[in-house]
Amino acid sequence: MTHLAIEHALLAVMAARDGDPAAAAGHIARAQQQSRTTARRSRQVVEIAALIIADDRPRAAGLAFEHATEFPDDAELLALVAPTDG
Repeated sequence: MTHLAIEHALLAVMAARDGDPAAAAGHIARAQQQSRTTARRSRQVVEIAALIIADDRPRAAGLAFEHATEFPDDAELLALVAPTDG
C-alpha cells in the first residue's frame, strides 16, 4: 500500500504540472486515503505532494527539508515530488 500511495502522489504532482487540477486532486485524494495506515515516512511524502498541489510551496519546501534530514535515502524521491527551482 505504501508504494501505491507514493505512486498516486507522484501522479498528482505530474498532473498539476501538466495543468490538470482535476486529475491532480483525484490522485492526491487517493494517495492520502491509501497513506492513512502507512509509516510516517510515506505519509510525509504524500503530505509534501499535497502541499505542492495546493501551491503552498514554502510549507512543502520546509517539510521536504525536514524529511530529507530524517530520511536522506529519499532524496531522489523528494526531487520528483518537490523539485527546487534553480
